[in-house]
Amino acid sequence: MQPKAPIVYADVDGTVLATDLLYESLLFVIKRKPGILFLLPFWLLRGRAYLKEMLARRSTALAIDLLPLNENAVEYLRQAATEGQRVVLASASHRSMVERVAHRLGFVSEVIATDGAVNCKGSAKAKVIQEQANGAAWEYVGDSNADMAVWREAAGVVCVTSSSSFAQKVKAAYPGAEIISKPAFTATVLLKALRVHQWLKNLLLFAPLVLAHKWFDPVAVRSTVLAAISFSLCASGVYLMNDLLDLEADRQHPRKRKRPCAVGRMPLSVAMALTPVLFAAAFAIAASTNAGFVLVLSIYLLLTSLYSLRLKALALVDIILLAILYTMRIIAGGVAANIHLSQWLLALSMFLFLSLACVKRFSELLVLQQRNESRTWGRGYSVGDIEQVSQFGSASAYISVLVLALYVSSKEIVELYGKPEVVYLVCPLLLYWVSRIWLLARRGLVHDDPLVFALRDKVTYVVAAITFVMFFAAK
Repeated sequence: MQPKAPIVYADVDGTVLATDLLYESLLFVIKRKPGILFLLPFWLLRGRAYLKEMLARRSTALAIDLLPLNENAVEYLRQAATEGQRVVLASASHRSMVERVAHRLGFVSEVIATDGAVNCKGSAKAKVIQEQANGAAWEYVGDSNADMAVWREAAGVVCVTSSSSFAQKVKAAYPGAEIISKPAFTATVLLKALRVHQWLKNLLLFAPLVLAHKWFDPVAVRSTVLAAISFSLCASGVYLMNDLLDLEADRQHPRKRKRPCAVGRMPLSVAMALTPVLFAAAFAIAASTNAGFVLVLSIYLLLTSLYSLRLKALALVDIILLAILYTMRIIAGGVAANIHLSQWLLALSMFLFLSLACVKRFSELLVLQQRNESRTWGRGYSVGDIEQVSQFGSASAYISVLVLALYVSSKEIVELYGKPEVVYLVCPLLLYWVSRIWLLARRGLVHDDPLVFALRDKVTYVVAAITFVMFFAAK
């Protein structure tokens, strides 16, 4: 064990924090003023130090207390302070933000950080530390290759890492180095961030194919499969974008705070780089279907972007837009396979998905009510709206059943079914299913995403199987 130096200098981004202040401030500013994106290149041309200062000036309201910590590293530093070592934060992030981190920790003596002129990173950081230490021995706690230049000058080396290969590299260069572990970014974490389970929603793209009885048409099936893959990749890009822009609200949510970006398991830089890659891949696949589908996908991306940036915070607008986005999956499936979409199907889906969107909001408000809280996390609702949201959703659910009943009575159904009266039996099934969803929501048993709940619900599969038999018998 290496002897303890009187001073401990610790990096912040990736070491004390399980996130990066530069990206946190960047996303905070973009969420509130998207036009800042056009200024970023000009700020960067004046150097990273200037960029950080401009972002820091606009991030004074960033909730530092909500940022995820690397608990093992923080505990090491807290113990060092308890034993009489002087703990100093030495960060490449802007001084104003690092000082707020120091205030949060409570045991930090001083701060070394970037100002508007000097980017305090690597060899520049080592130089500033040596000047401040003034000949006294010191140890440094870091986490990345950029810290190698600092470790070379340190009397003690402490590496905070989740990578065994990097730990071995540091140990090889500094045999006395101490390794502190932190949670790793793994493939499982990536899949969770992409919300692969949400891809099940894109089974809605197959609805036009099934209802038009074209499941044996190879061209239509191929186009629908490609469309579903394209939609899934685009949706994952949207989920990442939403998580990046909603970090603060997610960290206050009882369930969403465990999301990879919010908890610091997925580097924000990786999420930001992966988002446009997913969008590019989605549109590359979409181009192999037809121009109409590319247009629908473009509109979907535009609406979801507006939802993430602004519209999710507007009461009623958000649930109506969610219903539209679900319905767009059905539209996308029809356009991709060149299948004419019935106005009855579109009306049914709009009212049904509006009801499910209300279930989503109702479930979130119910959690707030159970926790005796009144404010929402980035939404335009209060707990007092819960009964009204329930009424909106219940009414919309029963209207969807009415639309189905009117469809069965229409002339259009005769073109597809020899015994259309059999389809009437689907109405009580749908009536039971939507009533049950709302009953379970009232009991607090529905996940805040009702479609995901439905896809994991055994009763839903039984109802779906009976419905399929009914439509087959009617055919």
